[in-house]
Amino acid sequence: MAAPLLHDVNSSANWACPDARQILRADAPRELWLAERRKGIGGSDTPVLLGESRHQSLYGLWLDKTGQAEDDETNDAMRRGNWLEPHLADWFTEQTGIPVRRCGLLASRERDHLRTTPDRLSADGGLVEIKTTGVFTDNAKAWRTGVARDAYIQGQQQLAVTGRSHLWLVAWMDPTPLIRGPFGRDEPLIDEILERTDKFWAVNVEGNTPPEVDIATITDEEIALRWPTEIKGSTVEADYPRHVRALLAERAELKARISEDEKRARDIDAALRVMAGDAEALLVDGLPVVTFKSQLNAPSVDKALAEDHPDIYARYISRSASRRIHIVKPRKAAAA
Repeated sequence: MAAPLLHDVNSSANWACPDARQILRADAPRELWLAERRKGIGGSDTPVLLGESRHQSLYGLWLDKTGQAEDDETNDAMRRGNWLEPHLADWFTEQTGIPVRRCGLLASRERDHLRTTPDRLSADGGLVEIKTTGVFTDNAKAWRTGVARDAYIQGQQQLAVTGRSHLWLVAWMDPTPLIRGPFGRDEPLIDEILERTDKFWAVNVEGNTPPEVDIATITDEEIALRWPTEIKGSTVEADYPRHVRALLAERAELKARISEDEKRARDIDAALRVMAGDAEALLVDGLPVVTFKSQLNAPSVDKALAEDHPDIYARYISRSASRRIHIVKPRKAAAA
């Protein structure tokens, strides 16, 4: 049985969510919210489905929804957003005169796997989605001239779940918050959201089938998630040998070019150091163009520490593993 309502989201026209039912109230414990969010696709998951997420891959989303990923720990950015959200909601009301209220976790009446937690419902029949971003991020650039695409997609997903009419977006970029909207229902985008959500849930989650690899968009993070370690002694024959050889030839050419560039850069650095001598700065027309400042290098650890003091080594030294690529040199033809 669903948790009792904090308030009835269908009690009046202004607060009505005609297409949604409430799963959890707004003040439900975090552990309940984490458990319920895995039972469907939420608003923040939707940009991932549409290839518009800066934080997660489709494969990472699949791991999460199939229970194969650990819950994300709360970081500083999340804590900042949680702290600012109620203040920005109050600020929105002060600026617009429109009251807002929380509504908890909602699910679509037609699609139980379509879920969302709007930051606020607005008394004018809309929704308010609140975002915080650093001033030097790519997202900040988008907010200065319009809206961030992922926030817009998330908001449209919320409209699809709730059946409400429009979206307000509030963004915090220190020191100035801003309001964008209202945006009406983007029905073509909503149709795409529903189609992608239904397919992903049926095929990938319920069918327990990982998303196909997209070489054009795959990231190092996704590669590490898919294949974190190698099977010792295993091999696989390439499906397209000519393509592999072409890639290896192109890679070798690029590496050779980079090596030449790096060598030339080192030669230039040496020439500049000679010109500067022991001076901290090299001037041209009285203005500094290069500076040379001492800095401490990364500390090194004597290998003997692990043998002499294994308890101290284990306590303070951490090592992460990653799979490095190594190009196998062609074997020389056997002598006749």
